[in-house]
Amino acid sequence: MTNTAVSQKNYDIKSTTEYDRFTSLTGNRDPRSLHLRRLIESFKKRYLFSPIIVNELYEIIDGQHRFWAAKELGLPVYYIVVQGYGLEEVQILNSNSADWRKLEYLKSYCDLGIKSYLWMQEFMVHYPDFGISVSEQLLTNAVSGANYMQNKNMGGRKKTFQEGGLLIKDLKLAYENADKVMMFKPYYDGYNRSSFVTALIGFFKNENYNHEEMIGKVAQQPSAITHCATAMQYKILLEEIYNYKRRNKINLRY
Repeated sequence: MTNTAVSQKNYDIKSTTEYDRFTSLTGNRDPRSLHLRRLIESFKKRYLFSPIIVNELYEIIDGQHRFWAAKELGLPVYYIVVQGYGLEEVQILNSNSADWRKLEYLKSYCDLGIKSYLWMQEFMVHYPDFGISVSEQLLTNAVSGANYMQNKNMGGRKKTFQEGGLLIKDLKLAYENADKVMMFKPYYDGYNRSSFVTALIGFFKNENYNHEEMIGKVAQQPSAITHCATAMQYKILLEEIYNYKRRNKINLRY
């Protein structure tokens, strides 16, 4: 073993080739093979000094890809030990990084056994046509991020999801609404677009809306639904379809 130390803001930067002392943190994202391969090729050309961060258990908090690339090439791993760091710090460190995607947050919380995220994972297996954002919309029965905000200080739906605060109040309703959305699939290829689903969730909340009637009207005009830029444009279009040949027009938008 080779161990060196350099003082930097009260933390020692050490190095070692004892790779087995490091472990992955439960709930952390899996290393991505493409990024890892790129790092390995980069390290072959020039191995820059870039310490990873670990906690007192030598669980890797930041720098998984750098660790695995160094190990692959037999290079020393530079690291800083910060006591008390865990999954929350992992997510804070990665919150502004484009490569910490929503799916990785989902896997992270599923690994920790958080029920709402496990429900979401199962939901997405059941409805593979929906992406993670649309699945979240359906599971939270939300027409916008603002409507899902549980705490003004948490920054709305996106940040709540990242912080482990996914709230699913009615799982049965989510499946029922998803089935309703799927009924548009034979008539419109954009049935799983986020803005389209947002418009439909708003309709599902309207006591004057009848879904069977809507599907019947769409079946009569299979080419009537066209791509729209916003949920409101979809609402206007769908309302027109819904009121087709109806004597008493119904306002579904509000």
